[in-house]
Amino acid sequence: MTINRENAIKWLTDILRVPSVEGEKSVGAPFGKDVAACLDYSLDLLKSLGFEVKNVEGYCGWGEVGKGELFGILCHLDVVPVSGEWTYPPFGAELHDNKIYARGALDDKGPFICALFAVMRLLSEGRTPTRRIRFILGCDEESGWECMERYAKTEEMPVLGISPDSDFPVINCEKGIVYHKLRHPKPDFLIDMGGGARANMVPDYAYAVVKNTPGILENIKANKECSCTLNGDTIKLEAKGKSAHGSHPEEGDNAILKILGALSFEKIFADMRFAFSDNNGKNVKLNLEDNESGKLSLNLGTVKVVGEEVVYELDVRHPISYTKEQITAILNEAAPCKVEQGFFHLPLYVPKDHTLVKTLLNAYNKVMKTEAQPIAIGGGTYARVLPLGVAFGPCFPGSKAGIHCVDEYIDLDEFDKAAEIYYEAFKKLLF
Repeated sequence: MTINRENAIKWLTDILRVPSVEGEKSVGAPFGKDVAACLDYSLDLLKSLGFEVKNVEGYCGWGEVGKGELFGILCHLDVVPVSGEWTYPPFGAELHDNKIYARGALDDKGPFICALFAVMRLLSEGRTPTRRIRFILGCDEESGWECMERYAKTEEMPVLGISPDSDFPVINCEKGIVYHKLRHPKPDFLIDMGGGARANMVPDYAYAVVKNTPGILENIKANKECSCTLNGDTIKLEAKGKSAHGSHPEEGDNAILKILGALSFEKIFADMRFAFSDNNGKNVKLNLEDNESGKLSLNLGTVKVVGEEVVYELDVRHPISYTKEQITAILNEAAPCKVEQGFFHLPLYVPKDHTLVKTLLNAYNKVMKTEAQPIAIGGGTYARVLPLGVAFGPCFPGSKAGIHCVDEYIDLDEFDKAAEIYYEAFKKLLF
């Protein structure tokens, strides 16, 4: 196959048209048939390009080329659900104004193809890899990382690697991540409540259905953030917000908080809104920070009624100098509800003067003609599963990334820049 930009863009549009949102589990497809189809497409592509490939029971897959010490390029094929009103079809991969619009364009299919194109350019030039290069393709990054747990059971773990699933110039520090379930009794007047798709997305829609008891309609109408519909003995409240990545709650507009505000005549809802309305956790005594990783952030991502309880999911991104146990202990003391620790990722930190960090940073600065320094993020990438790894691209400083947002896209000028940066980095590290 000819290796050129035209073919790389074809690979990109093809993979973006697979709607790989987690679905119903089936044999060989633990995360649903669409995610399995995306894994099949990706492994077929790698095989056609000369890689040895393996499908690890549908949980993940890999494609490898070269000899020597194993270097991993860890990407994920699953995408978060689509919400909100898109300008273009979220799985159409349509090109408009030099941008390809699709869920997964930046998170994380676009970066996979970009890094693959860079490797293939080097191989097509007749260069011989000095390491085994393995693309590791996860299928459950957005929901729980079962894919990486399965990979670790039977597959060889690279000693070194990157995850092209974040920002440039290079990420040497990732905050700890810990989810919590929050619970409190359901008030008698509440019939139903729901909102949000994932803990790691700022919810752009939420609703509540309540009994039309005396005085309740007037209380609800006093709040201007929600609409309400009277239907006989019930009232439905609805709120719209703006989606954003859970690691950047300040970039979104949380619809659940709006519903809590409309119901704040009930003390528990007033307390919940106050507790989690500050993105840095000040109102639950979690306004923590350190020099390496910056401030804590939190996102109240989902809510639903379960039996006689209201249950929320809270996504906390904490500084690396604190433990998840410390975060949960503080929450238990300060939150107006029951707190249960759940899914977590330990922090990541690689010193700035490590060879891997310096090599990647030099490649970025060479292409971009800058003198940038490594940065810390609240996002969590597959770099955490490696003995030594960092996140590297694809989002540029100041770029409107749109990850987890309506109208996610990849700018093709930025695709080209990223591919050139990966080319320079891989030439030094892998050839």
